[in-house]
Amino acid sequence: MEGVLLEEEQISLLGKMLYYSADHLTAREREAYDHLVEGLLRKVNQLRAIEQRKTRSTGIPHTANDAQLQRKRSSLNTLRPEEVINTFVDAWNKQDFETEFFCLARCFPATKRKADSVQEYVLNRMRKYADRLAVGPIMKRVTEITAEPVHGNKTSVYCVELHKMPDKRLILHRQYDMLYEDNAWHIADFETVRSHSTSESKRVR
Repeated sequence: MEGVLLEEEQISLLGKMLYYSADHLTAREREAYDHLVEGLLRKVNQLRAIEQRKTRSTGIPHTANDAQLQRKRSSLNTLRPEEVINTFVDAWNKQDFETEFFCLARCFPATKRKADSVQEYVLNRMRKYADRLAVGPIMKRVTEITAEPVHGNKTSVYCVELHKMPDKRLILHRQYDMLYEDNAWHIADFETVRSHSTSESKRVR
């Protein structure tokens, strides 16, 4: 499994390199970056498939990396619905897209998830994060949050999110539909009920 860990470390390193150089890359360099990451991701998936076949045939326990992912998944087990939302929103700031993925329910719309595996999801989110950095960094924070009473294995959470950018602040009022499955609360879907923005220059005045 050493090969998988090495490839994943390389993907992480590429992401960090892009984080600090996004403003200085040409379109061609960005394209080369995408090809590098996609190639590494293919290798990771191939190595994972080999390791999974070995595990099934030999009964060898899950790898350390699998254990790390499992810890991130199981860390949601003790969280209330509101805490899951806070974890989900803050995952963007930490670039912890594995945890972000595990916050989503199995029924979460595929059109929003845009990936079937955690590896694909993380890669897509890394790209989105890098694209966002090219415009200007964004920090997300929940400022208000309330949850409805639980009905069976479902509930809804309403929150106000502050998305802070260099030139403005975006205020989003969102409703999250929550589903209890696999011993934890997960996000089945969400929608932005309303939003408005304020200019940073106006705030300073």
